[in-house]
Amino acid sequence: MNTIKFIRESLAPYKLYISIQIIIIFFSAVNHSLSPYLTKLIIDKLTVTQPDQAVQAVTNLGIIYILLQILMIAMWRIYDYCYLKYVPLLRTKVAHRMMMYTTGHSHNYFQNQFAGSLTNKVIDAAKAVTGISQILINNFTGAVLSLSVAVCAMWSVHVWFSLLVSAWAVIAVYFSTKVSKKSSKLAKKTAEAASKVVGNIVDTLGNISNVRAFTGYNTESSRLKVIQGDFVNAMRARNWFMLKVYSVQGTLFGFYQSLCLALLIYLYSKSQVTAGDFAMILTINHTIIDIIWQLSHSMRDFSEDYGTLEQALQIIQEPYEITDAATAKELAVSKGKITFDQVGFHYKGATPLFGNLSVTIKPNQKVGLVGYSGSGKSTFVNLIMRLYDINFGRILIDDQDVKYVTQNSLRENISIIPQDPSLFHRTLMENIRYGTSATDNEVIQAAKKAHADEFIAKLTLGYNSLVGERGVKLSGGQRQRVAIARAILKNAPILILDEATSQLDSVTEALIQESLFKLMQKKTALVVAHRLSTLLHMDRILVFDQGKIVEDGTHNELLSLNGLYKTLWDAQVGGFLPDKPGE
Repeated sequence: MNTIKFIRESLAPYKLYISIQIIIIFFSAVNHSLSPYLTKLIIDKLTVTQPDQAVQAVTNLGIIYILLQILMIAMWRIYDYCYLKYVPLLRTKVAHRMMMYTTGHSHNYFQNQFAGSLTNKVIDAAKAVTGISQILINNFTGAVLSLSVAVCAMWSVHVWFSLLVSAWAVIAVYFSTKVSKKSSKLAKKTAEAASKVVGNIVDTLGNISNVRAFTGYNTESSRLKVIQGDFVNAMRARNWFMLKVYSVQGTLFGFYQSLCLALLIYLYSKSQVTAGDFAMILTINHTIIDIIWQLSHSMRDFSEDYGTLEQALQIIQEPYEITDAATAKELAVSKGKITFDQVGFHYKGATPLFGNLSVTIKPNQKVGLVGYSGSGKSTFVNLIMRLYDINFGRILIDDQDVKYVTQNSLRENISIIPQDPSLFHRTLMENIRYGTSATDNEVIQAAKKAHADEFIAKLTLGYNSLVGERGVKLSGGQRQRVAIARAILKNAPILILDEATSQLDSVTEALIQESLFKLMQKKTALVVAHRLSTLLHMDRILVFDQGKIVEDGTHNELLSLNGLYKTLWDAQVGGFLPDKPGE
């Protein structure tokens, strides 16, 4: 998405508050010249008034001056009120928009991205839009208005002052604009380097058990130092560039002040300006120089925020790999028949895995999927869920092409129990209920069926216990039981079990197998298993080898073929499949 368009769309809901702020900025700009003008009038009055009449001469002007300052204080509080009303909302809505778009990316996208880097971009976008909005409203708009009023005020003293401040402002702004382009590029590089640092830190902390197990502290330290070195170099390049910019700007400011002072002295010697004019010009100059100096800093901040936002918006600018078709309909599952019709698929940069794969799974059929690692079992179930798009062919559920139904409706009709369930850092109640509107009692009943209630009841906070990031506070078997409870609660017509009991002890597995068989009733179930003994009661077993279904039948039928399944069955040690010979 275009960066300017994104900013405009983000600010659009808050036009009223922004308009009020701009009006206040206008009055502030007028005050920047009006207050010095009142000071000039007071000084000029005092220079021609006897000391004993001074108070009477300037009383009215003094009252106006004080009231003006009180008015501006009140207006700035209104400005702050507007800021408080919309800026927090702006920030949260930008972050929400970025987050929601990010979650729409494909499974493959997240496999190739650092979660920490994506998180950083979401947060950076919210900060950047907020910063840009305030710079545009306060600094840029304020500078233009203040300069415009100052030129008019100086014109009232002498045309040379208005010409001088106009020329100087044009030069200063032109210079700042030119350097901001390079500053923006440097800021973008800095933002990219910062995202990599955050991503690396999150990656290390997320794999802290591996770091400890393999004593990888030195490896992680060295890796982080290299990435931080890139960030430091990017930061230094940006700061060194800005140091040179500030040196040039400081010289311009000093030169301008010197010219104004020299012109004032010359005109005063010719009696063309008064002492009040002297005070007015110098006061306005001081204000204008401060505004331009702030503007130059703001342009740096603007370029940095803009560069950061451009970097963050790569999330939105990158189109989705998998999208709903324009005519996509809701999937309606009445039976649960699954059909692969001459399906071809390969991962990016890899050799084809499936070529013209065709198979039909009947409604309510319980089908086991076996084969060596990498043979295509997990890919098979992932394609049913449309986590990847196939290269050719069709995948049908009840004769509806999954490519032409909405992704949400497709996945709402599928329950999956993965081999390594990942949980949210939330309570057990929230994790089990996730994706449904079940009552607390329904959650507890599902947990009992999954034999999760047994360990949950022993926890101090029970179902209100937090499970830690990705569920690290629970054992692998406990996480699997939570995932099973979640699937029981969802009760979708299609059930996928990917090594669903692989991390359970034998006693617990025997108990849960009974629950799973009950769960499979009146459902189409696909069971990926390395422990072949869990598939004895399947209606059918598909044997995968190098992306092909090489055998298809019941357990006894496959054993009688003396093929790959028989080899796998005979070669099992402890009930698990061996690695493929030669691997």
